[in-house]
Amino acid sequence: MRRIAIGIVMVAACADVLSAQRRIPTLRVQEPSIWITGGAGLFTGNGVNDGRSGSVWDFGSATNFQYRGSLEKTIGTQSSIGLTGTYVRVPFTYSSTIVPDGGGASCGSCEAHLDMMTLSLGVHIGGGVGFHQVIEGNAGVVRYTNLKRESDGAELAPRTGNVDPIFSAGYGFGYGFNERTTINLVQDYGIALHEKTGLANGERNTNSVRTLRFAVRFGFGSRASVRRR
Repeated sequence: MRRIAIGIVMVAACADVLSAQRRIPTLRVQEPSIWITGGAGLFTGNGVNDGRSGSVWDFGSATNFQYRGSLEKTIGTQSSIGLTGTYVRVPFTYSSTIVPDGGGASCGSCEAHLDMMTLSLGVHIGGGVGFHQVIEGNAGVVRYTNLKRESDGAELAPRTGNVDPIFSAGYGFGYGFNERTTINLVQDYGIALHEKTGLANGERNTNSVRTLRFAVRFGFGSRASVRRR
């Protein structure tokens, strides 16, 4: 009889615990509705074969600082979508075998520099307090402009620059100090597709780029999300 009484008490206690768990209310977490991100990274690229000007822009896989910023809208728990822009000044070796028709200086081989800017639509996944994974993807355009010879600052062909489509994906890790401030370290891999005009069939028309970047994200506004305890 005593064992039966003890069993009844234990069953009643378990039932009371389960009932209490069902009564625990959910928490509404105020996730930011807007994210602003700024950062810098180490950029490398292989270069471009430009058939229109008969020139080669050899980046030499050198490392340069790239600056990056984004404005994003939260679309789900720890995920957002928005516009991303980057800028990097790239020193490179310019080589040309023809005199350009569209104006601009030419040289057999000379040291030069250009400005490389991108604007893309991107998605960001990952967030929260503490350590977390980060996954990003972007698709947009890259503009090569301000091609100039180092020795005398002469403009190189094509003087109007060039615009190509670019696609990139990134993976890394982040740390959230709170719901509104996080830092990220991400490795990006991208491909810019240059036009084939004037290029032989076997000539490369892709500029493969890589960036290891550090960024700080700040959240503004609020978007309520449900988190069960």
